[in-house]
Amino acid sequence: MSDFQSSHVLAYSDFPRTDFSKTMLTRVLACLIAAASVLSLTPQVSFAQGSGLGSFGTLGGIEPGGRYPSQEYYIALEIYRSGDLENALDAFEGALRSTRRDINGRWIDSIPVYAMLAECYWHMGSVPQARENIDAAMQVAIRYRGWLNKVDWRSAVRDGVQVSPPPGVWPAAMAIKRIPTSDRIMYRSGQQVTEQTLIQGGVIEEPNLRAMDIIEIMRGLAIASYRRRIILGPLSEQDNFVNELAESTNVGGIPQPVAQTMVGALHGAARFAAYDDKRAFPEASKSALSSGGAHPLSAIALLVQASVLAESDTAEGSLAAALACVNVAAALEQPELIGEALQLAAGVASDKEANVVRTAADTAANAMLRKSRLASVHGFVASADAAVKSRDYDAATLSIGHAKSLSDRRDVVQPRIDAYGAFVAAKLAAARGDAIGLKSNSVVDKAYGSMRTFAQQHRVRNRTLVSMPSTYQFALLSQSLGTRIGGSTSDAILEYFTNDPPPGLWRRDPVDAMTFLTIDRLAALAMRLAIAAEQTDGVKVLARTDTLLAERFSQTMPLAGRIAHVRVLASADEQTLSDDQRKFRDQGPAEFKRLRQMVLDNANLPAETVNDSVVEKLAQQQESLATLIAFSRGSLPRLAPPRVDEKAPIQGLPKRTALVTFAFVGNRLYTTFSLNGNTQSWTNNNTSRLPAMIGSVLRSIGVGKTRGARLPEDNAWRKDAATLLKFLFPDASFFAGTDIDDLVIVPDGPLWYLPFDMLPIDGEDAEFLGDKMSIRYAATPGLAVRPMPVRKKSRAVGLAANRFFAPRDLEVNTAITESIVDAAAGSILLPVAEMPPTTMLGLVLDSLIVAAPSVMDMNNPFAMSVLPYEAGKPNASLGAWLQLPSQLPKTIALAGFRSQAEATRLGDGRDLFMTLCALNIAGVDDVLISRWAVGGESSAIVLREFSQELPFSGMVDAWRRARMVLRRSDLDPLTEPLLAHADKDLENVTGEEPLFWAGYLLSSPIDPNAAEKP
Repeated sequence: MSDFQSSHVLAYSDFPRTDFSKTMLTRVLACLIAAASVLSLTPQVSFAQGSGLGSFGTLGGIEPGGRYPSQEYYIALEIYRSGDLENALDAFEGALRSTRRDINGRWIDSIPVYAMLAECYWHMGSVPQARENIDAAMQVAIRYRGWLNKVDWRSAVRDGVQVSPPPGVWPAAMAIKRIPTSDRIMYRSGQQVTEQTLIQGGVIEEPNLRAMDIIEIMRGLAIASYRRRIILGPLSEQDNFVNELAESTNVGGIPQPVAQTMVGALHGAARFAAYDDKRAFPEASKSALSSGGAHPLSAIALLVQASVLAESDTAEGSLAAALACVNVAAALEQPELIGEALQLAAGVASDKEANVVRTAADTAANAMLRKSRLASVHGFVASADAAVKSRDYDAATLSIGHAKSLSDRRDVVQPRIDAYGAFVAAKLAAARGDAIGLKSNSVVDKAYGSMRTFAQQHRVRNRTLVSMPSTYQFALLSQSLGTRIGGSTSDAILEYFTNDPPPGLWRRDPVDAMTFLTIDRLAALAMRLAIAAEQTDGVKVLARTDTLLAERFSQTMPLAGRIAHVRVLASADEQTLSDDQRKFRDQGPAEFKRLRQMVLDNANLPAETVNDSVVEKLAQQQESLATLIAFSRGSLPRLAPPRVDEKAPIQGLPKRTALVTFAFVGNRLYTTFSLNGNTQSWTNNNTSRLPAMIGSVLRSIGVGKTRGARLPEDNAWRKDAATLLKFLFPDASFFAGTDIDDLVIVPDGPLWYLPFDMLPIDGEDAEFLGDKMSIRYAATPGLAVRPMPVRKKSRAVGLAANRFFAPRDLEVNTAITESIVDAAAGSILLPVAEMPPTTMLGLVLDSLIVAAPSVMDMNNPFAMSVLPYEAGKPNASLGAWLQLPSQLPKTIALAGFRSQAEATRLGDGRDLFMTLCALNIAGVDDVLISRWAVGGESSAIVLREFSQELPFSGMVDAWRRARMVLRRSDLDPLTEPLLAHADKDLENVTGEEPLFWAGYLLSSPIDPNAAEKP
């Protein structure tokens, strides 16, 4: 990338400025507003009909003279259109002070002022203040219900007048026929104030007749209605306040066709605000033009029309409406709507149509340079957006450069447009070969960081602002629902906010869609889980448990896991994907096909040719494609981790295989039990003592014990273990029968540290659960039931070890390590010269055993190095294993992993959960991991047997046999570094002690051919 390209791609890598000096034009306009404000402070009584007949009389108040809205409003509007938001805010505040007030409050001339104040706050990045002003405008309109019936519509059109096209616009805009509407329409208000009218209540106003810009008031109310829908989204549905506004604007009996059309456009916008698209669309469509001519509300009507169509499945017709809005807005000299329409057009256009949008956006942006820098900077960003979609990256770079030049001006303050530009800049950087996470200071990382700063940490004048509609909606949802649950309405709205962003949101505002994805939605997911549990719907509880656990992991990854979804989809075997997922991969963007082919080629690389530089080059190519696809608009198949089918979550569960899932939410524990096609669920509402119970059992068998002997003197711990099983499974009959061969457990929280294998089934003297059935674990239900891929058989096993078996005797440790390698033919002791880098070990190894202590730093979990001899190297971290072009062994055993089970205070299970999720998503199918590191001769026995059987039997059977051999083996306490000094003189120590065998956790896909499905 050239320096010129880099500088323009970085156009939005920094947060917009907050301290700006004023230009000469702004100073002049500000002086005009100040002078006008001073002149308007004195109440006036005008007797000329043009200025208004009547006065406040005994009601008091302030009545500005001249225009309604005041001249200050129009001056402020020009500042706003120039792009200087800070001065526009000051100007509109001055205009608001110049509006008419009486004992009822502000009058209808304040409606457009409130509306444009809302627009300023919207672009500045303060959604709550934008809504506050929108609602103020609507409250005025509702308070003066019926005000549209008091307009003398006969003066709405200036008869015999032809309106010339505005100078400097493009041919398509010049061709728009403009209706010569009037900005001084007679308006009659008030009534004689009598005792009877006072008793009736409502608005109290003496009779008045004024010439007003009624149409601009209507336009302001329509813009406010449109923006309220954008801000509140689905929360605006069934909003009584907005419904009241829609009814108040539903005026009939107007004989003038143009007036009817404009009122229809306003009513359509109000319906749009109320989320009533079925009525909003026809209203907006038939009211966009009047007898083929554009009226002042035509542009906003077309924008409403385009927005409704954008939320349909195909968005058919939205592009035409959006581009028509651009032309009409330019013809009507309403440039503030041009950029928004172009952004929508770029979002709804197909790859083939994107070039049309780019040309239109370039034309509009250049034409508006002198008239409206607001429209121009927005247009250039939309042009770049469309150019990236059409893969014209040179044109995109040029457009983003023009946008940067405008944005860098001191009198252009547009934080929201800058954030949109940052999104486009990040996408463009990815298209030019950059990627998220490969380098600490990459272009795409900077641009995306700038976008996220605006979306999540936006500050102006040291105030933190809620800048995105999605964030605002989530906050409102939390306040509304609180801890209350139940009802289909609550569940439906929660479903919306816990799914992927809808297509309409992606098309209209990709920054908000990204925000929607990355917001912490765990509380909403937990509430949906609680609703399902209250309904005792086991299938729903299982599916929502899966979603909750999967989201906990994906939220820790860049772009809420979108890049990881792309990687998994590109790497997955055909038989592991659903029909829809295969269709998406086969028929998706051209970049997907390229990435898929690259991933297939990775597996065929000659191992001897792969080194760090080759991996770095491949990573740059493949990760940039994955990043580009992740930045594309629209949902991606969620595969990191994979999700269960919500309607049939256990369809992949074989007969005689049971699935148990747990999910902690606060002190509540939600449990499901699935077997032979049936799923039941229950809730434990008080689990505050469960961590202590688990910790007590672990300490009793010697885990994390710091004083005295580690090994227990008797079997008293079995009673506590039996109590634990009873606490988790109140119905002991679950495991009493003989109809379960395999048990898959999805733990959560401190249950990750509990070896279910050693829990007595029915009372302290009963057999262990793990002796009656084969037990394996999974991080999520989706990972538990994921299809098992067909793999090539390989006998290559790699062993990486440090002083794990005899820490104090290097010679003995080396001998034990070599004995393990010698036990399995074809095994390799790592490191070996000329081996490929860690991320590509799968080219030569099918299985990897790591006998070395490892600990996950929960503040930076993906920095953990899996192999001890490559600790600290960038390509050796868990995060690097998740990136392309990784080719990992399909079976990995981490025999020295040290979890928080050994800590003084039991952890929350995230260390095991994150490690297991990451390895599975990176492509490792079978994982054996220790909850606590043992080492010594006991570990040597189990790993020697395990490595010998692994190439022939697979992980499940190999581990079952290795564990059996260990439990039957006699041990010398002097060769066990885990034992304390007080244990060294013990006799008859065997591997049957749970301290030696129970800490290992096995995770492996279910073989669907193991038993006939129900």
